[in-house]
Amino acid sequence: MHGHFGYFLLDCSLDLEGIKGEYPPLLLKNRAFAFPTSDGQEKNRILSFKEGEELEVYCHGSSYSQKKMNMSIAAGIAGPAFNLTCSSGKFYSAETEINVGSLTCNLRQEPRLVRTQEQCSPIGADGTTNNINNLWLIQIGWQINDTFIEQIRICHDESIYSTIWTNHTIYGASINSRDVDAGRPSFRIDNSRLKRFYTWGTSTKLNKLYSKRAQAITVNKLLATGNKINGNVLIETSRRGTNYFAKGHLAPDAAFIFDVLQDATYYFFNVAPQFQSFNNGNWKALEMNTRELASKLGRDVSVYTGTHGILEYPDKNNNLTQIFLYNSDNGEKYVPAPLYYWKVLYDQASDTSAAFIGLNDPHATAPPQQLCTNVCSGMDWVDWNISELDAGYIYCCSVEEARKAIPSIPDIKTAGLIQQSSTGLIGENKCDAAGPCSCSCFQTDGQYTCHCKCNGNDV
Repeated sequence: MHGHFGYFLLDCSLDLEGIKGEYPPLLLKNRAFAFPTSDGQEKNRILSFKEGEELEVYCHGSSYSQKKMNMSIAAGIAGPAFNLTCSSGKFYSAETEINVGSLTCNLRQEPRLVRTQEQCSPIGADGTTNNINNLWLIQIGWQINDTFIEQIRICHDESIYSTIWTNHTIYGASINSRDVDAGRPSFRIDNSRLKRFYTWGTSTKLNKLYSKRAQAITVNKLLATGNKINGNVLIETSRRGTNYFAKGHLAPDAAFIFDVLQDATYYFFNVAPQFQSFNNGNWKALEMNTRELASKLGRDVSVYTGTHGILEYPDKNNNLTQIFLYNSDNGEKYVPAPLYYWKVLYDQASDTSAAFIGLNDPHATAPPQQLCTNVCSGMDWVDWNISELDAGYIYCCSVEEARKAIPSIPDIKTAGLIQQSSTGLIGENKCDAAGPCSCSCFQTDGQYTCHCKCNGNDV
């Protein structure tokens, strides 16, 4: 019999490093994911529950597989979900002590994918208003009884099968405690045994379209230039080559805490063709700095990520030709390579934001004409080499101005640029006032100079 000893009540601690099940169940508290808080310590991966609080363990499946999900928590006790109570430092189901670290579901867990036709953008994936009647809102999430926990929201254009934007949240207080696992699933078009997306193909077919060899063949058919541009190889097929289209995550796996949430990002509607030199260059730096920003703020940051326009290269007759990975014999063109990738960060607590626009073209010979005023110098945490062309040229803008150039960017009006902390260096001055900052910039000889104010104080 479990119970209290004297007047001492023991909280329950669950060390995530001790989770050893093959398919660990979801860990929930009050029908929300139970995340550890790192308090600045990267290796603090402890979930804490007070005496009497409940930990819900749940085996989650798709709409097809949920009825097959099960786990055994003790001899003769099995089911898809259990509420475990913290008592005297241990977890119990009724009178049975449960070793949470050893629990495993019988099948690999999958998220629920919800598909709804909705005009989720004022423009299509090609940047025009011609094809906005075939837009679909996709929600990647988890159905816990009657509660749906949305993980990623996606606006997908099925006229050319390209995603316009995604939206997710980085939990800044917990992001440093995320699982780090080298093994990842293959990209898929849908849940197992379901086929609601990319109905013209299969997961195998989509993966093949992204292979280096298939890309080289496709580009050569489109351009008839021998897979060359400016005398250089356009799509590199060698092992060390970086000029090829990777499956560029829009909502990245590393933005989420648990392995099962990270695995839920591996669907084709959450990626777009992105040159690997860009994907592993400045785009990766932006993603890393975004996580670091959220961690230092210690709170949730909403992240929108999207694509804009279609990448074009000159064919043998010097006619600009749009690049699509899928080109059928009857003229269907699907899965375009975006010209731009963009990202918007929004911190509701300080009412601040910023937009980032990156060129998906390592073969560019000069910086692109910027679609909005570059204000990177107004954010001290933007500290990577954003002007490297072969790493993907990225610049920063206010969200309001960026949206004038890219209407699919969310309509967010905020008090200023998002900052890493209330005090920090901007240029050679300190912003000692807490609160949002606003910047005005001007251009001289191709370079931008910004003057910023935080709560009315010059910085």
